Amino acid sequence: MDEEKYHANLKSLRMLLVMSFVVSGIYFISELISGLTLPTVSEFYHSHPDAVPDQWGILLERSLSIPQWYYLLSAVLDAASIAGLCMMWKLRKNGFHFYTLSKLLLMLMPVLFLDRSYIGLGNIMIGILFILLYFYLLRSIGLFGNKEMENNNQTEGENNT
Repeated sequence: MDEEKYHANLKSLRMLLVMSFVVSGIYFISELISGLTLPTVSEFYHSHPDAVPDQWGILLERSLSIPQWYYLLSAVLDAASIAGLCMMWKLRKNGFHFYTLSKLLLMLMPVLFLDRSYIGLGNIMIGILFILLYFYLLRSIGLFGNKEMENNNQTEGENNT
């Protein structure tokens, strides 16, 4: 693999990592705050139902019906995905596995613990797309054993002998 292609793929990987870090960070903060404030918000809402406009009340009731542990577990899994992103930034193969496992568990949580109306097919499709993009980019820079790179190395080794 030529040096120019390697650097272009590395640049693409880094841009994708930054985007993922921002999104996962926002989800982490949101889920952590939701999980930690759920009892207080629920108590306030049930003692002052008129304080919330009707259009917000339906959304708030739906959010309050989700158990507190669900939000906190989601925050932990998002923190794990952020850790995987940091490892991938350092070009560590384990980062991809860490990120992939945490994202797959995040995708499965609504399926396993909530009713069908909470399943976001768009989120699942984007999550799978990002996993595939990371695999492609990490493989293209040689982290997963790129066949093209192996062929080039074999050819160079034959030329040196």
